[in-house]
Amino acid sequence: VPPSLMLVWSMTLLSPPRTPVIARRGMRTGVPSCLAATSDVADQEGDNDSAAPPIRPFGGVGRRVLVNVEGLDADGEDLGLLLQGDGMRLLAEAKLEAELSLTLCDGPFIRDLNSQWRGMDQETDVLSFPMDDDVILGDVVICVEVARRQAAERAYDLRDEARVLMVHGLLHLLGYDHETGVADAAEMREAEERLLRNLGWKGEGLIAAAETDRGGE
Repeated sequence: VPPSLMLVWSMTLLSPPRTPVIARRGMRTGVPSCLAATSDVADQEGDNDSAAPPIRPFGGVGRRVLVNVEGLDADGEDLGLLLQGDGMRLLAEAKLEAELSLTLCDGPFIRDLNSQWRGMDQETDVLSFPMDDDVILGDVVICVEVARRQAAERAYDLRDEARVLMVHGLLHLLGYDHETGVADAAEMREAEERLLRNLGWKGEGLIAAAETDRGGE
């Protein structure tokens, strides 16, 4: 394992405080300026001080991305190195001073988590485990095997798809939820697309991609 790759097993995965992919309503007190829709009126008046505050005050602890690899070979470890850097860029773009735990895994591993915490005995692409903590955002778990299949279907490479899933997972940690109504789904979709666009990453966002997939059925 390359020495620069921080391989950890996050305690939040051993005992997640919440069911994954369930947003905590009322947690968001505002939207970082990179995620909020711009206001032409505010821009014209120069009222930049009215931007919403960060989603949570993390106390200036700095940014850190911890990567865990489960059930994957050396290629998974190489992907982890790339995504560790991508995760740092994502936290910076979202203006978050916090720690993010990222797990890359195989199909059986995420199937077990999905069954245990969501009651769904099947593989999925990404799970999020929010943590109510001033420093640690929580865990994002990405199934590399599912991501590879989706990448092929969407003409992305694996890293492109993993970035899309990481953005989606992070937004769930922050309280976004596309399963609680049309307006919430539109808000999360817009945040996904804005982050990907600002970072220069390929992909339309997981919500938009899923809508495209359903439209082609």
